[in-house]
Amino acid sequence: MKHLRFIVVAAAAIIGSLFLSVPAHAAQNAAPAADDPWNGQIFLTFDDGPGGSYTDEILDVLAANDAKATFFQLGQNAQRDPARSRAVLAAGHALGNHTWDHPDMTTLTRAQMDQQIGSAQNLLESFGAEVNCFRPPYGAHNTTVNQAITDAGLQRQLWNEDTRDWARPGVDAIVDVLLGATPGDVVLMHDGGGDRSQTVEALEIALPQLAAKGYTFGITPKCSPAA
Repeated sequence: MKHLRFIVVAAAAIIGSLFLSVPAHAAQNAAPAADDPWNGQIFLTFDDGPGGSYTDEILDVLAANDAKATFFQLGQNAQRDPARSRAVLAAGHALGNHTWDHPDMTTLTRAQMDQQIGSAQNLLESFGAEVNCFRPPYGAHNTTVNQAITDAGLQRQLWNEDTRDWARPGVDAIVDVLLGATPGDVVLMHDGGGDRSQTVEALEIALPQLAAKGYTFGITPKCSPAA
């Protein structure tokens, strides 16, 4: 009898340890935390576009996952490809100002800063966009840059999760960053500036998994058009 009791207790301990060893991320359809001020939203952002067919493919992936995002476009690219800028807007996404041709804003005079911001802003608004936010190239900013952004009536929008997709680190590396995102995170990606096939593939893999956790994807509050 003692041996039987020992076997039962040992079996229970083993079974219990198996349940405890299941990783938390294995749970599907987990609802966002009740105290989440972001209501489960992750904010996807894309720089340097429009980027030709890569922008099209990203728009398709976002639509398939009921996701909205913010596209920080360069004026020179939008001027060459206005149809894709309009396609981003037509799909319900937001446009952000990313300067005219991607300089390090901290190296410019104030007049040059105003020209970079203003020329891109005028073009994007000509598409019917309500552009409320600005992302400085490379994230480079200082007091003068910040003042130029404010004087243009825009809000600076940086990021806190960087996929480094511009470096083409591999699909798995981009997926890992995406799957590590939690509500309130602003995720940096690119639809322009080069080959973005890894970005497209990583989104196809990661977005359904994030949605299965109960997360949604929206436009950053700083960039959202006024209600």
